[in-house]
Amino acid sequence: MVLSKRERYIGIGAIGAVLALAVSSLIIGPYTERTATLKHDLAAAKNTLADDENLVRAQKNRLPEWNAMLNNGLQADDSTARSRTQQMLQTWARTANINLDAISSEPAPSQKGPFEAVNFNLDFNTSGGDTMRQISRFLWALESATIPIRINSIRIQSEKEGTDQLNVKLVVSALYMPTTNSNSSGGGADFLNEFEGMQ
Repeated sequence: MVLSKRERYIGIGAIGAVLALAVSSLIIGPYTERTATLKHDLAAAKNTLADDENLVRAQKNRLPEWNAMLNNGLQADDSTARSRTQQMLQTWARTANINLDAISSEPAPSQKGPFEAVNFNLDFNTSGGDTMRQISRFLWALESATIPIRINSIRIQSEKEGTDQLNVKLVVSALYMPTTNSNSSGGGADFLNEFEGMQ
């Protein structure tokens, strides 16, 4: 059978189309998919590297803060931790012109790692036009403290309806790290990592 010139062109075109489809599906398609996967993996690796570098820088920047916490009583026994924290709470209250009517402490549930904690229950009344400023000063002293202390709960209620007499009840936790053979070196990166994980 003799094919016409037109039929030969159609046949060649059909064979070319089949070959192009085969090349696309067997070579170009997998290559494109692999390239996209590699680009995605490279972007994820760069993000992980950036996160790790930021963590290293943050840990280095926080070492002075960590050392200050150690020097201010983080590394202490139970009675020392209670006494120092109670003294600081009284000092912050006086600075804010607040008289603490009641302050008590009790052990907190077990903490992660080498840390222990004490919960302090604070109760005070305040009144007058400077009431909220006094409370704010006291709360800021807690938040900006150089010892590891945090506010667990706060309740503010009016003593009498329509007056500026407020009763404030606070529960704050203070961490301390009893000295043992494993942490007697004065802290370090491992303890700093555990402390940051608790915040």
